[in-house]
Amino acid sequence: MSDIMRAIPFEELMNQLLEEYRAHGTVFAVKTIFKTPETHPSLDIYGGHLEYPLGVAAGPHTQLAQNLAAIYAAGGRFLELKTIQILYGEDLGIPRPCIRADDEAYNVEWSSEYHPDDAAKEYIKGYFLCKILAKEFGLGDPDGFMFNMSCGYNYEGLISPSVDKHISDMSDASNHPMFHECMQLMREAVAAGRFENIDLDFVDSISPHICKSLNLSTMHGCPPDEIEKMARHLIEVKKVNLNIKCNPTLLGYDYVRELLDAMGFDYVKFLHESFDHDLQQAQAFPMLHRLIELAEQNGVCFGVKLTNTFQTEIKNQELPGQAMYMSGKALYPLSLSVAALLAREFGGKLPMTFSGGADLNNIADLQAANITPITVCTILLRPRGLNVLAKLADKVCASPLPASEMQTAGESGIETLYTNPDKLEEMRDGLRTNKKYIKTTGARKKYDLHKSYEGDRVSDYHCRVLCQNCIDVCPNRANDLLDIAGDAKVIVHIDRNCNECGNCQFHCVEPCLPYRDRLTLFHSLEDFRNSENKGLLFIDDQRFAYRFEEQNEECAYESLPDVMKGMVDAIRADRAYLV
Repeated sequence: MSDIMRAIPFEELMNQLLEEYRAHGTVFAVKTIFKTPETHPSLDIYGGHLEYPLGVAAGPHTQLAQNLAAIYAAGGRFLELKTIQILYGEDLGIPRPCIRADDEAYNVEWSSEYHPDDAAKEYIKGYFLCKILAKEFGLGDPDGFMFNMSCGYNYEGLISPSVDKHISDMSDASNHPMFHECMQLMREAVAAGRFENIDLDFVDSISPHICKSLNLSTMHGCPPDEIEKMARHLIEVKKVNLNIKCNPTLLGYDYVRELLDAMGFDYVKFLHESFDHDLQQAQAFPMLHRLIELAEQNGVCFGVKLTNTFQTEIKNQELPGQAMYMSGKALYPLSLSVAALLAREFGGKLPMTFSGGADLNNIADLQAANITPITVCTILLRPRGLNVLAKLADKVCASPLPASEMQTAGESGIETLYTNPDKLEEMRDGLRTNKKYIKTTGARKKYDLHKSYEGDRVSDYHCRVLCQNCIDVCPNRANDLLDIAGDAKVIVHIDRNCNECGNCQFHCVEPCLPYRDRLTLFHSLEDFRNSENKGLLFIDDQRFAYRFEEQNEECAYESLPDVMKGMVDAIRADRAYLV
């Protein structure tokens, strides 16, 4: 059924990648593909090199292998993998829908829905797909992108066998069965003449070191001594380059309340007690100083990730539940304020990565302040989706590389950038009069009239306006466009990719719930029978199961209703890789 994502075998993903790009010039429905400029110098970081410091933050886009390939094709080069922990699946208790990004974004989902072992398989498959895109289609240096793992949320979970194994597997996958499976399938594809620019030497040269860095994500209210204990374990025992993800609550309740009110976000409600329970400046500063010294002693990089999402209260049926987490436009002033605070406290010597509301208007300034890498998420959940990454990549590549002043981590030679406190404070101080980040009167009215998460349903599978927003804003590549002869261009929903995050429903101009109301393509009888969606299953080449206008049958092609025949024909002619 739609809220369960089904992992797709690497061979199917590789075949779709090759066939779709050659036939349509798209990658998992992403239309705007970015190729790294040949003359652009790379940035040395975390013991490797990065073509340019732009990527996607850990979140809904970085959970499935096909999503990671789509990100790379769109222009992302630093990919933060979705956070793993000891809980997964139904134990996470994620309500549906769980994401909406009308203006700023809110979510009630958190870590990967996969067991750490299954998440590792997805990340390894995604890593190989990015290698193929880089080499076969010339999108960039096959060694010029980086995967960054993310783990949480407490010490007990971090040292558990499943999470510990995940960290080891991501650091070195040379003994992982999925790594060998992908290598073997690529070798077979070389022998079968499937590639034009990939040979056996290239396949054999693919490094098993999937990740060279890790973001530590902690629960809101995690005690300072436990945060430090987790960081020490990762630095001393696991020997990883580490960033701790900081919360906006580090600024204090009064500062955050006054700033959001001043910028038009007075409707955002949050509790004073959530600040009292979170890490305080008086605790954070000494801890970070100690960890900087510890990292230098162990020859690894240490810094911070800015910032985590911001916990707010649900007051107007934005999403189901009592609390939700804010990101995007409203988070940017908070994240930038944390960056300025820490940069001044540490004299620029605390390396920072950034994800709190970066966009086309601020990314050049963030880069000029030596914050790197810069990752985005919320803007990808809005119309055009991943297709906006190419513009960001253009801007990043057109900007000067960060300044050359570096700090070296012990004897390892690993280097990380100094940040620029003066630049960050200048940016922070200019926010309150910056119309790009103030909530406008028009946007406020739209928010006050916003749609409830309960949504609206329609009975017709046609779109009144074929805006294709649901294709672009889906983080899981779960919607595509079919041209059904004698009917129309219609949206087809790919059931196995969908976890009913619901973001598409908040961007539908009709409105409808695309993941329930549009024609659905199923990939198993179990999922077909567990769903009520109108749609089709290819049982084999000759037989099909379909549900349409009160009919629910298994039959041969000749007995299908005309619209289902049209769906079969369109898939066979133009999207055969979908089945």
